[in-house]
Amino acid sequence: MDSTDVREVARNAVQQGRSLLEKQVDERTTQIGRRVGSVAQELRHVGDELRASGPLGLAAPYVDQAADLVERLGTYLQDADSERLLGDLESVARQNPWSIAAGALVLGFATSRFLKTTSARRYREAPAPEQTAQTAKEVVE
Repeated sequence: MDSTDVREVARNAVQQGRSLLEKQVDERTTQIGRRVGSVAQELRHVGDELRASGPLGLAAPYVDQAADLVERLGTYLQDADSERLLGDLESVARQNPWSIAAGALVLGFATSRFLKTTSARRYREAPAPEQTAQTAKEVVE
């Protein structure tokens, strides 16, 4: 097998990986879009209940606006393929680089809090070192 064969095999493997990834992104965004669409329906239901409740009915137009935005997002996610998503993300990043940086910062902070919380929970739920050593000793015997 010479170097051109190796390059061709590598190129094919990359293409297959890209195709699989695009398919997964398309499927996941469609699923998420459907879920987001159901959230929009629930928001519309909340808006209807607020209108019927009297004084809280003043908030109903705001809930309806939120439902419209959520519904548009759900439709976008259902209809968009991976190429369109990536292109739109690149466009937003070029127009608003600081908003992308701020979003990444918030996402990083949220991830660190999540990891810290789950780590603390695992630490509390873990058996004491003496118990672990005793259990291991019993298993060996």
